[in-house]
Amino acid sequence: MKKDETISIKNTTKSSSNTENKLSYTKLFYLFMIGCVFGVLMEGFFCLIVKGRWESHVVSIWGPFNILYGAGAVAFYVGAVKLREKNIVLKTLIMMVVATILELLCGLLLKNVLGMRAWNYSKSFMNYQGLICLKFSLGWGLAALLFCVAYPKINKMLNFIDGKVYKIICYILTVFMIFNVGLASASIARWSERHYGVPATNQIQRALDYLAPDEWMENRFIEWKFLN
Repeated sequence: MKKDETISIKNTTKSSSNTENKLSYTKLFYLFMIGCVFGVLMEGFFCLIVKGRWESHVVSIWGPFNILYGAGAVAFYVGAVKLREKNIVLKTLIMMVVATILELLCGLLLKNVLGMRAWNYSKSFMNYQGLICLKFSLGWGLAALLFCVAYPKINKMLNFIDGKVYKIICYILTVFMIFNVGLASASIARWSERHYGVPATNQIQRALDYLAPDEWMENRFIEWKFLN
């Protein structure tokens, strides 16, 4: 084989690899949606085994979506793409740290802004403010390791759903999720205000008080507790 032909084959292979590992909004959004649903199912089965009952740990107004797990899935995928040339141990450690930081930031946001917490690790070994702990950080590490191992298949699936029809569906679902998560955020913020004695001062707040009262929010966000 001639030298220029060898170079051409290498360049073609490299170009194909870059295309397969290319990040796109469609890929990331579908992975986000899958992560949202998978997280709810995973926690549901965990509660079924440990507590003997099914619990739906959602972070949305409509549908079985936990956006924290969705964000984690996206972070894992981006890490797997950007660090694909790195050793799998190093990739796992980096992704574990990123997931732990993401969990900490979300916990601090709830605690310091809304006066709430959605989880509590205060009884776990080596915890920080009950928001992160060694056990769950290791759990994130295990999830990162499994994700790295499954990355080729996950990437192949995402490349398959990156067509025109899937993009149209993606944009429609994007609008739905923006409204869904936005309404959830507003409802949670208003729930916190009601708890801490802040009265409704406009029509939107009064509508949220009517459509998402305390009892409904408590049933929807079952693990969420106020600090006092």
